[in-house]
Amino acid sequence: MKLFSFKSFEHFASNESGMTLPMLALTFITITGFVGTAVDVARLQLVQSRLSFALDAAGLAAGSTFNTTELNAEVAKYLNANYPTNYLGSDIPSVGIVTSSNNKVIDLSASTKMPTTFMNIFGFSEMSVSATSQITRTTSGLELVMALDNTGSMNSSGKLTALKSAATSLINILYGDETTLEHLWVGLVPFSQTVNVGTGYTSWIDQTHFTSLNWGPTSWAGCVDARDDSSGDILDTPPTTQLYKAYFAPSTDNRPYPYNSYYYIEANKWITSRYTDGTPKTYSSYIGDTRGPNAYCPQPLTPMTANKNIILTGINSMEARGNTHVGLGATWAWNMLSPSWRGMWGGEMDSSALPLDYGTEHMNKALILLTDGANTMSSTIFTAYGFLSDGRLGTTSSSSTASATLNSKMLNVCTAMKNNGIYVYSIVLGDPSSTIKTLFRSCASADNYYFVSPTAAELENVFNSIADSLSNLRVSK
Repeated sequence: MKLFSFKSFEHFASNESGMTLPMLALTFITITGFVGTAVDVARLQLVQSRLSFALDAAGLAAGSTFNTTELNAEVAKYLNANYPTNYLGSDIPSVGIVTSSNNKVIDLSASTKMPTTFMNIFGFSEMSVSATSQITRTTSGLELVMALDNTGSMNSSGKLTALKSAATSLINILYGDETTLEHLWVGLVPFSQTVNVGTGYTSWIDQTHFTSLNWGPTSWAGCVDARDDSSGDILDTPPTTQLYKAYFAPSTDNRPYPYNSYYYIEANKWITSRYTDGTPKTYSSYIGDTRGPNAYCPQPLTPMTANKNIILTGINSMEARGNTHVGLGATWAWNMLSPSWRGMWGGEMDSSALPLDYGTEHMNKALILLTDGANTMSSTIFTAYGFLSDGRLGTTSSSSTASATLNSKMLNVCTAMKNNGIYVYSIVLGDPSSTIKTLFRSCASADNYYFVSPTAAELENVFNSIADSLSNLRVSK
């Protein structure tokens, strides 16, 4: 075998019969260019892939808190968290965000520049990289009931006004510009010391008890008592097997007007005081929200509806009066969500076969439960459990024992709902006792489903956060 020598190379180089050496050099440069370009393009693809992933993640994360955060800042925060600084030498990405008029679609774009390596030989010192993403905010199938405190303390510090505004904001977020959305139903349960089911459900009422009551010049407003047995008030048993009694606040107070909170019926007239000789005075104009058989009866509940305007009307109609029995509000919300009550509500709920079964595919059930104070029971105020002296809560003299029993009943209802897959959001408004805060935290499905709104002004952000939680997101492009 003949070895290659410098002399032979010199001969090869001086050969004038062709341009072999220049062609070899050109081929080497071309191959180097292709290899270098391939390396830079591969780096570009890595940067673009990472940028697309970071943009999708930023859009999803920011979109899930769309109504409670500044969108541009949130997108930038999550993009930077998912796109390493100086990734493969690239710059910090710039971001563009465009939202649709109904805030349902978010279009995002991001761009950066990265330096080249081998392509710099050919005068290309950097390459531009861009990515786009579109996030569509959609509401999954949802049965939602709001059980909201309408007790007298909600009249202070603008709390009821703030509650109406916050609940309205949540509804507007869920529905957007639409009046109805497929597979979205919302109900409302205002509660105080009783719950008003409305006067259209007389078939749920024990008529033997009802007809024995003297309503005088007024009529039943629609409120009901808690069931008498030890557990009927915390179960979702439909009224086909266990009826309710109509709420009827009796007269017990003998003090003269204006201190008398109750009434007497005599000759079918309301008598709130008597002259010294025993002759009755009548003050029929004072019978209503806080006097008479319907004393402290809140506004009627609104069965689940797909119509945004119906639920908004119910929210706007809420009024504050009476004591606090949160468990009754929670129980009636459960009745509205429980498939055991299917066929009981009439109207839109019956025509839509609501409530749906637990675990129905692509369908969630949720409760929003709010209070501004403790469960209360006193010796002078009639509630759905009667008077304290009636002993229906296990004591005839201790308000604290009665309150503890009410707390226990409420927690049992929350636990039963959670065990059936209902998401429970709980809200404490103002600064009630640590006992109530602990109770509501325990009632919620998880810590991030429990909210404290120290002031009425902060309540809308709480409801907006819940609206974001109730919405799911998907990357549509």
